[in-house]
Amino acid sequence: MEFVGYVVKIGNCYFKQKVNYDYVICRLFKEAMKITTIDYAKKIAEETGGVVKHLYVSNKKLDEYKE
Repeated sequence: MEFVGYVVKIGNCYFKQKVNYDYVICRLFKEAMKITTIDYAKKIAEETGGVVKHLYVSNKKLDEYKE
């Protein structure tokens, strides 16, 4: 398993981006912003009431998609 980054989950939604001090959220995991620093992820989670989720991928799955 390889660590990819973090996502912020807010209820049933995910943090997508911040535009002019407004937060954009999405329902689909694949549209969520992949955050690379824990400090930024914690800040967004604190400001939105969300939780930080660690993101991992399996090399086995990646190899399947390369075919």
